[in-house]
Amino acid sequence: MPPARPRRRGRLLTIAAALVLVGFIVLVARLHLTSSRVESVTEPDRALALIVERTMDLDDALATASALERRLYALTLTDGGGSLAEAIDWYEELAETMAGDLFVDVRLAILHGEAGRLAEVQEAVEDWQTRGEARAADVIAGAYLAAPLAPAWPARQSVDRLVDPGWFRDRLARRLAPRIGDDAWLVETREAEHQRTQPLLRVVRIFAASEVTLLALGGAAALSLLVGRRRAVAAAPVPPPWRGGEGLIVIVRGGAGGVVVTIALLALGGWTHRGAALLEAVSLPLVYVPVLLLAGRRLLRPAGLGFAAGFGLRPGPGGWPPLVRSAAILAGAGIVVDIALGLLSEAAGVPSHWTEWFDEDLAWGSTGVLVGSLLGTVLFAPVLEEIVFRGLLYGTLRRRVGWPAAAVLSAIVFAAAHGYGVAGFGSVFASGVMWAIAYEKTRSLLPGMLAHAANNVSAACAVLALLRV
Repeated sequence: MPPARPRRRGRLLTIAAALVLVGFIVLVARLHLTSSRVESVTEPDRALALIVERTMDLDDALATASALERRLYALTLTDGGGSLAEAIDWYEELAETMAGDLFVDVRLAILHGEAGRLAEVQEAVEDWQTRGEARAADVIAGAYLAAPLAPAWPARQSVDRLVDPGWFRDRLARRLAPRIGDDAWLVETREAEHQRTQPLLRVVRIFAASEVTLLALGGAAALSLLVGRRRAVAAAPVPPPWRGGEGLIVIVRGGAGGVVVTIALLALGGWTHRGAALLEAVSLPLVYVPVLLLAGRRLLRPAGLGFAAGFGLRPGPGGWPPLVRSAAILAGAGIVVDIALGLLSEAAGVPSHWTEWFDEDLAWGSTGVLVGSLLGTVLFAPVLEEIVFRGLLYGTLRRRVGWPAAAVLSAIVFAAAHGYGVAGFGSVFASGVMWAIAYEKTRSLLPGMLAHAANNVSAACAVLALLRV
């Protein structure tokens, strides 16, 4: 029996770690609940302009696609007809956060005008006239309120000075060019629209085809499983050999260590500016180092296990095919669940907010930052999160409760850790439940890791296809 003093020190250390972890969770939750969601984005005006312009360009491109193709895109990437209303909601929120910003207000007025909400357009024009923003007032009133145009008014130059090239400028050009009889301007606008929309449509077609292919592979894998013999694909001990209390100690202390690492990384602001690409690649693994070290020393080693044997990271006698088949089923099921949850959230009026899926690094980061972000998203996150949330958390819970309760409880923690809204929480929660069940049935974290990676690749490709490519 260990001496009383070391046990007392151990309890005090665990209590201190729990206080650090709970304090950090409370702080993050408070910031999340009390601050505007757009404040989490460094340049929200630039980000939302990019999102809305590309989304509206895609809607224009989809007008040339078949009905079946449009329905497919609505399920896998965009809801099409609701884009304008959603863009207005987002811009109204941004206008409240950045009150008086002409860049934001002009774009909101254009969206209002395109939606036929002329009372809001009139209100904006009157406000600009009061503030002395004559150019904005003249352009928007001329485009949407049929205001008289002075014979010598430089419409094209005024639009060029007010709005950057893109969908917003083209909307103004399409309305003003006929009024001033500038056919050349209208032709140039249509050509610019074509040059933007057609490449975007090609990329989105590739993305949609990959989603359908993954769904088909998952269905084929599920069918082969139904007609074949079911068996575990590895030999991880589930429930694990460690005591539930010991697992909880490791999770609490390791979580507190991750908080300390996170704070240290945030404190390196000056260095991160110079080495952002390097930090982007190593920050996520560093956060998980404390809990992994503790797990290896206090949970796996006393049981005579390494990470490979403890979490089924080595294929069983059947080799890789059963693992890949299980991963394909999970990935295909994930797409079905995401589509179902997307339809449900839209029907309930709680769609995901743009800040939940927008990633500045993917949208306009340098090549180095982009690569670092993709490494974290596609490689490190699936591996490390599956070890911690399924291998450690789910495994520890399995020592105390049955697999259904353990799957649900671990998935709740997993979803809450991502900090998303209602729609995002539901999606992450469903994935967490599926991956926990897969671990229970296959005795391996590898299928969940592969499905997790496929899910993150899909999300990253969707952002890249829409905003960067």
